[in-house]
Amino acid sequence: MIATEAFLGVRAAREVSFRVIASPAGNYFGGELKPVSIWISRQYARAGRGGTGDAKCGGNYAASLIAQQEAEANGCKQVLFLDQANDNAVEELGGMNVFFVMKDGSLATPALTGTILEGVTRMSVIQVAKDMGRDVAERKITLDEWRDGVASGDIAEVFACGTAAVITPIGVLKDATEFIGSEDAKAGETTMAIREKLLGIQTGAEPDTHGWLTRLA
Repeated sequence: MIATEAFLGVRAAREVSFRVIASPAGNYFGGELKPVSIWISRQYARAGRGGTGDAKCGGNYAASLIAQQEAEANGCKQVLFLDQANDNAVEELGGMNVFFVMKDGSLATPALTGTILEGVTRMSVIQVAKDMGRDVAERKITLDEWRDGVASGDIAEVFACGTAAVITPIGVLKDATEFIGSEDAKAGETTMAIREKLLGIQTGAEPDTHGWLTRLA
């Protein structure tokens, strides 16, 4: 969505153009789908309280790019942002939300706080998981819980989700002092089952019982 009126200044736009670009897309990270490595950002924040962190806003992606460059320099595909004023609560990745599969088969994802994107894929994953009979908790999840949960086995799988990424398994979370997970991790069964179900709905292979799809042509 862009402003289209003849005006130069700082105020909310009064005339805009809303456009949607449709394009086929392959695996967001390229090549074979496999668990990715994620870099922990200790220095940067993706969005501030009272801002646009919950919206699909270009500025939110721009704010993540310097941290993303740091991640890539350290061999990681994405960056994880934390709320350092809230016990290092997990927020989201540079361009996608994050989910945890617990050992009892339930799912957990960070609760929306205004600084976390209210992603349509996030919403879809929650609904698909519930349709599959799984409990889903939206709550505060800290870096300590992630670390301890992987070590104890309480957290069985971790995955990211987003418009382009769909669902991508996470193998390792790391920075200069942390290393959580395994570089040899395989994509989890629950992660892949939810991915296949969601892709099935998107492509028409599975019934769309929630009225999510609109035929354009």
